[in-house]
Amino acid sequence: MRLIVVLMTFLLFVGFMGFVLTNLDTRVAVTVWKTQYPELPLFVVVIVAVFAGILYAGIIGVAEGGHIRFANHRLARELRRLETELNYLRTQPGASSRPEPDAVRETGAPPPAEETGTKRPTEPPVAAAPVYGGENGWSSDDDDVYTGGRAV
Repeated sequence: MRLIVVLMTFLLFVGFMGFVLTNLDTRVAVTVWKTQYPELPLFVVVIVAVFAGILYAGIIGVAEGGHIRFANHRLARELRRLETELNYLRTQPGASSRPEPDAVRETGAPPPAEETGTKRPTEPPVAAAPVYGGENGWSSDDDDVYTGGRAV
């Protein structure tokens, strides 16, 4: 990328110098508001226009850079706040002793009691992701990530 920028800058400079050398004797009349300049060399007008464009692009670049730096600062502050909140929540004890709804229970363990004191009928745990069972339909000959009844 840097090579392209250097090459483009060199080509622009060569083109500009070619324009200046071929128009050294060309004079133009320029009017700026009510002030008239009757015999101005054309290359001076072009040089002033190029520098005005560079100045304008520089001002726009500084303004955009400031906006981006401000947005990055705001996002960094938000990230620090969220990380602090996350660390706080990680250090808090659990709100209840109930397991997560999709937590895998050990085989033969009774299902947890409801808050009302009644027991749920025995059912397999609901998976949070598709489960590809090793014993019902999938071959266990090849050892890939979809065997063994693991949730994927």
